[in-house]
Amino acid sequence: MLLAAYVKEFVAICDYLAGNEVKQVKGYFIAERARIEAMLDRNKYDTCQGKLKVWKQLNWIDAEENRYTKRVYDMETKKYIRRMKLSVEVYKTLKELNEK
Repeated sequence: MLLAAYVKEFVAICDYLAGNEVKQVKGYFIAERARIEAMLDRNKYDTCQGKLKVWKQLNWIDAEENRYTKRVYDMETKKYIRRMKLSVEVYKTLKELNEK
């Protein structure tokens, strides 16, 4: 089933982000889009853009309209930057369901 592949890949990417201590802000992993896209390009069951579209439609990522990123404030540089926001709550729920 294709949905299972999306779930498995989302959980794997979030596992990687959690293991590499990527910033978590207000319930979201904050990561560079290029980093996420590089991981998504490894599995060829769908295109990177197709996967991101599904993630956005299922509210697994928080993004602006017509984008897969959102502007977030970087405390270090004191500027707004574009980053992908992956939901930690969705990740934990999908991981728990995937383990059963």
